[in-house]
Amino acid sequence: MNINNNLIELRKRHGYTQQEVADKLSITRQTYKKFESDESQPTTKQLSILADFYGVPIEEFFYGVQNIDKFKQMYLYILSISGKKGIQKTKLAKLLYFADFRHFYENLESMSGVLYKCKDYGPLADPFLELTDDMQINGEIKIDCLSGGANMITLTSFNNDFSLLSKKEKNEIEEIYNMWADRNVEEIVNYTHCQKPWMACRENEIIPYSLILQEDPDHVYTPIA
Repeated sequence: MNINNNLIELRKRHGYTQQEVADKLSITRQTYKKFESDESQPTTKQLSILADFYGVPIEEFFYGVQNIDKFKQMYLYILSISGKKGIQKTKLAKLLYFADFRHFYENLESMSGVLYKCKDYGPLADPFLELTDDMQINGEIKIDCLSGGANMITLTSFNNDFSLLSKKEKNEIEEIYNMWADRNVEEIVNYTHCQKPWMACRENEIIPYSLILQEDPDHVYTPIA
């Protein structure tokens, strides 16, 4: 996606007119219209203003709109599969990464569109930590600290909305979960460390989805035998 397409999608998603956005930037509607028609580009300062205006990270203008609601449903769906035993926090983060990047590998678009960053312990979805904190505060999930410091996450209710996930997407998530259900956290972290997306990026750098296309088909989400 180009910046102009993301500008259009974000504006329409929040229900604003071109004039309202132009007023926020203190420019004319004609000037703003050129941003959306790709005749000119907004400055970094203008993008920063719009990022605050829409309440999104500035990266979203370059990488596309993140569907946080769908990402949350992916998160909760994995927990629903894990049942009452739950799943370790780091492992959950990696399964979400597999679901998004596997979907991109097969469809050239991710499942949620969220941004992933390169961390020491592997790829991490940008909204993962904040979303986890919010759901814990709201009582949607429970987090228990295990011996050794690991955090185990479980659902507090199994009556959740998964309407944004198609049957095919649910099947993909279930397949990934079942493949990794009996594998430990260290193994899944090491697996992501050997993949092109993590290896090609620096700490805290956004990981382009396209890097997964360089990966061997058997090393996108399938555990090593």
